[in-house]
Amino acid sequence: DGDGLLDRWPLFYDNYFVPRGYAVLLVDMTGTSNSTGCPTIQGTNENLSGPKVIEWLNGRNTARDADGDRVTVDWHNGRSAMIGKSYDGALAMAGAASGVKGLSTVVPIAGPYNYYDYTRSNGIVTRGDDYLLSLADAITDDDPGRQAFCAPVWEEIGANDGDEHGDYTPFWHERNYLPDADRIRASVFLVHGLQDDNVRPDHFAKYWRELEEEDVPRKLWLNGSGHEEPFDFRREQWVSTIHRWFDHWLQGVPNDIMREPKVDVEVSAGVFETYADWPVPGTSSVDLYLR
Repeated sequence: DGDGLLDRWPLFYDNYFVPRGYAVLLVDMTGTSNSTGCPTIQGTNENLSGPKVIEWLNGRNTARDADGDRVTVDWHNGRSAMIGKSYDGALAMAGAASGVKGLSTVVPIAGPYNYYDYTRSNGIVTRGDDYLLSLADAITDDDPGRQAFCAPVWEEIGANDGDEHGDYTPFWHERNYLPDADRIRASVFLVHGLQDDNVRPDHFAKYWRELEEEDVPRKLWLNGSGHEEPFDFRREQWVSTIHRWFDHWLQGVPNDIMREPKVDVEVSAGVFETYADWPVPGTSSVDLYLR
């Protein structure tokens, strides 16, 4: 609200996890809500928003209140998670790719993990010119003052995003987390829709291969629909599973969740099957001809 107090919480995280011994933090990414700065659509300044908070939780970063007094934490056990859907899922994966100490697990849901793949394909611009600028405008549409302040930053983005040629450049490398998979210290629980035509399934598939290559502890849920929260398509099982996942990785509870099959796949409406890995063991590649 106007006093900077959080009076409305999204989803179920607060009323489910706080009574079960967790602290829940909602972080305003750089350039949004009460945070200063400008959104750059997964630029470095945004991607550091979560890790900098985790460093503060672990006593390696300084925070101050509105009066300028230092704020310290005496209740943290040293383990943190990041969770979110879509844009917030990308921020969670960026947090993992930063290698920040104290981030024990991330749960990215339907996130884009390589913004070049999200907006281009082999040199073809697939989402229209200045797409990142339209996103920046959308997430600040309630703050005309910030939009005016950030206009020079966005002009620089527009001048460097390469719409005129569609090539992969250092601009996009900053927004691609796959090359930094070897820095991940956290476990990863990926969720994605096989019919997601917003953030296409190749995002989870490419990252899953990188996680496997780096032997990152991992889990995967694939639903048969689109760009959705598991809270909406498989609520009871999701709440139970994510609770056990966090209990294991944040509280050290020996609940054997890592001994279970890695992968759940929705094979027909509301019907999930479990598998040891992805691709499903026993499957093979098939050539698809454009004819």
